[in-house]
Amino acid sequence: MASTINGMGECNMISVIIPSYRSPECLDICLQSALDNQQNSNEIICVIDGFVEESSHVMEKYKDRVGFVPSEKNQGMQHSLNVGVWNATNEHILIVNDDNVFPKDWDVILESEDGKTIITPNQIERAPSIFNFETADFGGVEDFDLNKFTAFEPKYRKQELTDDGEIFPFYMSKTDYMMVGGFDTIYGSPFICDWDFFLKLELAGKTFKRSRKLNFYHFGSVATKNGKEGERFKASEQSAANIFKYKWGIDPIRHPNNSHKPTMKKFKGINYE
Repeated sequence: MASTINGMGECNMISVIIPSYRSPECLDICLQSALDNQQNSNEIICVIDGFVEESSHVMEKYKDRVGFVPSEKNQGMQHSLNVGVWNATNEHILIVNDDNVFPKDWDVILESEDGKTIITPNQIERAPSIFNFETADFGGVEDFDLNKFTAFEPKYRKQELTDDGEIFPFYMSKTDYMMVGGFDTIYGSPFICDWDFFLKLELAGKTFKRSRKLNFYHFGSVATKNGKEGERFKASEQSAANIFKYKWGIDPIRHPNNSHKPTMKKFKGINYE
C-alpha cells in the first residue's frame, strides 16, 4: 500500500509521530484531540502498522489534516517510529502512542521548553501506576468524553519539571533522534526497545525531564492486552529482554530497579551476574 503523506506546505512548529497498531477507535480519539487542542498548524504523521480495514474510516476522516503511512504488514512499532521521524519536516518532534489523548494547548506548552532537554509530558491514568502519574477516570475508549477531559485536565497541572522523564510520550529534536540511529528494529517487542533508545541518548549526554505543566490521558495498550495478541507480545518481550541483555550486559527483567525503566545512572556500579 502506497504512502499517503500529505504535503502540508507551510512550515509547522512540531512534527507529531503517532504509531498505530490495530486500534482505530483509539487512534480516532488521539487524532481528534491532537487537532482540536493545538493552537498552531502542526505536522501530524500517523504510521499505521498491520493495516486493518477498520482504519480506513479514520484515514478518510482526517486525510486533509494528517499524513498517513499505512502498511499491511506488521513491521513493529520501532520501524513505524523511524519511518515517521524520517518523514518529519520539522526539527522538533513529539512521539505519541495512539492510546494517548492530547491536552489543551499541548503544542504551545511544549514549544516553551528550551528544545535541548528531552521532555516527557506527564500523564493521567484511570488507576494508580508505578510511574507516579496523576489518577483520574475520564472513561475508556468506548465512553471517553474529550470535552470533559479538556476542561478538567488543567486542574492537574503543576509548574515543575522532574527527573523521571524516560517514558512515552516524549518531545525532542529530530537531530538527536537521528544521531543515535533512532529505534533499533532488532527488538521484536515494543516494551524494551524504548529502554535501548533512551540509554543511547543518555550515553550521548542527553538529559530527560518530565513536565507536569501538561497531562496526556492514557488509555493503556489496547491492542496488546488481550487474547492471542497479548500472549504474542508477552513472548516477544522475553525475546527482546534476551537481546537487550546480550547488547548491554544487563537483564532488564531481573534488574533490581525495575520499578522504573533502567537508566545509566541506575546501572552504574551494579553487578548483574
